[in-house]
Amino acid sequence: MCAKQESCSGIIAFTAKLRVDDSYPKHTGVLKFPDVLVNEGGGYNSETGIFICPLDGFYHFTLHMSVYGRAQCAILKNKEKVVGMYHTNLPDKRSQVATMSSVMKLSRHEEVCVKIFGPDKSDVFTTEDNDTVFVGVRLG
Repeated sequence: MCAKQESCSGIIAFTAKLRVDDSYPKHTGVLKFPDVLVNEGGGYNSETGIFICPLDGFYHFTLHMSVYGRAQCAILKNKEKVVGMYHTNLPDKRSQVATMSSVMKLSRHEEVCVKIFGPDKSDVFTTEDNDTVFVGVRLG
């Protein structure tokens, strides 16, 4: 029998989306992706926005952001920046997609999340036809 958050198959993967109502966040800190499409292994917590590694290994994380204005964010491992991005389409404000990703070696219980930087740098949005998505998968 497998532990509560561990996948019996060893497959760990999640895809989570920002909700329309959570577009243009006004806070600084962890960006939560409450609409979970896949959470094999149970590592992603939609209430906190944090992935807690259930099984040691190499992981690939990707963030696809829809931006209307500007956005600054980072993918954090244990509250430390691994990769960051600043995207702007000002002054010609229009919708664009920005993407960043990283492969990380994680041990059990280490944490990964997306951090956004303030209300003047958080023009991240989702519509019925356009998503902002956070994805993680264990490799191998």
